[in-house]
Amino acid sequence: MKAHLTQMLQSFHGTSRHRQVEGQLRKMQGQIVQLERGIKEKEREIDRLRHQLSNSDARLQELMGTDVLTNLPNRHVFKEHLTHSMKRALRLGYSLSLMLIDIDHLRDINLRYGHEVGDEVLIEVGKILKSSVREIDMPARWGGEELVTVLHETDADGAMVVAERVRRRISMLEVKDPKTGKPIKITATLAVASYPQHSNDPQGLLEAACEALIEAKDKGCNNVLTATT
Repeated sequence: MKAHLTQMLQSFHGTSRHRQVEGQLRKMQGQIVQLERGIKEKEREIDRLRHQLSNSDARLQELMGTDVLTNLPNRHVFKEHLTHSMKRALRLGYSLSLMLIDIDHLRDINLRYGHEVGDEVLIEVGKILKSSVREIDMPARWGGEELVTVLHETDADGAMVVAERVRRRISMLEVKDPKTGKPIKITATLAVASYPQHSNDPQGLLEAACEALIEAKDKGCNNVLTATT
């Protein structure tokens, strides 16, 4: 009888200790769940702050007149430069040309290979453009897949020579598929318009270049076309 009671007491104490351990484990598990939730909330907060910082950087670059991706002047600065350059060309009587560059199929590249690859293409084309013109010229990011350049003291024939050089260098650009390592074919279509041949004002020059670019794209990509008079 005494042995039986002793066995019962031991069993009771063992069950009690087991319940205490289970309770502690459940408490610890609850704490772990709370910690994981807290970590996820902090990660979301960090992502939000990073996004705000990125937007602030982009806004700062815009206010400074620089495209955040290519480090070229942005559209606003370019339009002001074109206006002042046209006034100077009118006053001094020298030629001035506008060159538009449209990267062929950039949206398809973004969809197929990812926006990081598309950004790389824009960055490299921007480098090619900057290194293909003189320091007195003004390359810029127009927006989307388009870049633009003011070519000072350059007529339509001279601008076509520059445009063909840029087109050829872009066609030789080496950008690889990040998954397979295979090269991605990169080309661009370009158009030029010149003062005084095609227009006597900035807006007219832009419109003439845009119309020529549309016509060039309609005829097929990877070519150069001058505006019509």
